[in-house]
Amino acid sequence: MYMSQDLTPQTAENLQLRIRDLATLMTRVAESLHQGDPVELQHLADEIGAVQTTVQGLSRQLEDHPLLADSERYVTRVSDIIESCKLIGTRQEAIDQLKRLQLVKSFDQNDHEAFGQLQDRVGAVLHSLTNGSVEERRQAMTNVLEDQSAFKALYEMINRPEELSDDRWMEAQGIITDTFGRNVALAVIRGRAR
Repeated sequence: MYMSQDLTPQTAENLQLRIRDLATLMTRVAESLHQGDPVELQHLADEIGAVQTTVQGLSRQLEDHPLLADSERYVTRVSDIIESCKLIGTRQEAIDQLKRLQLVKSFDQNDHEAFGQLQDRVGAVLHSLTNGSVEERRQAMTNVLEDQSAFKALYEMINRPEELSDDRWMEAQGIITDTFGRNVALAVIRGRAR
């Protein structure tokens, strides 16, 4: 019986390990049969059935997953299921970062317009990640997670500026200024925005 589970990169890794274990078991059974040794085939059949049930269950779960575009939802091949689980994890990471950025506010009235524009941009990318086409979702993930991303730079400066190297700190400051403007960059650097 298949139990529903979270669709994450860990789910994909677990499925890969389970298939690898099944392949190893099948190899051992084949070797034993080749040597004429007695073999318990029911255990092998049970393992094959369990893996098939897991694959079918994951495939059904993917059909309804909100982080997948319509054209990404109907996968039955194990490699595609694994890729979809990884994709869901990456999209969720991008969404989590954007939701954190939605909470960023400045305590200075002079920054409110700039932060309003920032919130609009964050909202637009979040919308693309959750409602866009496959290409729009991929582009939104790139816009959030790649090293040169202004959203990533802002996220790093807000959440863990002390962990950034001097070079990354300067790079992030420049990216934020170029993308979101001087008011946002200065508010973050001076601690007026959190």
